[in-house]
Amino acid sequence: MTHVYFPETAQLANTVTFADGRSAEPFVMGTEGVSALAACLTEKPCAWSVDVEVSGLTYQLPASVLREQAAGSPEVRRTLDDITYDYQVQAALAAACASLHAAPARLAKLLLIRSDRLGVPLLHLTQEELAQRLGLLRSTVNTSANRLKADGAIEYSRGNITIRNRSALISAACECYLEQGAVLQGKAHCPKNPERA
Repeated sequence: MTHVYFPETAQLANTVTFADGRSAEPFVMGTEGVSALAACLTEKPCAWSVDVEVSGLTYQLPASVLREQAAGSPEVRRTLDDITYDYQVQAALAAACASLHAAPARLAKLLLIRSDRLGVPLLHLTQEELAQRLGLLRSTVNTSANRLKADGAIEYSRGNITIRNRSALISAACECYLEQGAVLQGKAHCPKNPERA
């Protein structure tokens, strides 16, 4: 890692791409984040690409400067460790979500998170973009979007998605939406099966 990026108004996505060209975005960061932080701090190659999800302002810093600051300040290191922990929680949630949750619930979660970050109910996302972000087929995205549309949660036409009923969309989303919100608010906890608690 030669540089890290601090998004101000931009959003950056960690993207994993496989040899067959398929890719998925397990994590998107905004102002709360630092790109490729774990790779920077450990001085190891980044195992994913960092792509611009939403264009905007970012600050660039040489990775060596961030490592020097972390080594010289326990407070800076603690803050970076907290951010790294949040990323690990979100990555674990993303992996479990992709394996266990139904496509419409995952789509609802993605739309809510994107809307929350942008602060707007209108999103410009094509089926191809949604399929890439979710690691799904376009036909699956289409079926899921039509289901959310039929439930009155969204309006969807030609790459424009409008959240019509936020409560309905929250009800359709998997529990990961609330968990990710808890992480961003510094209130992360491990979801537990009540029968095992």
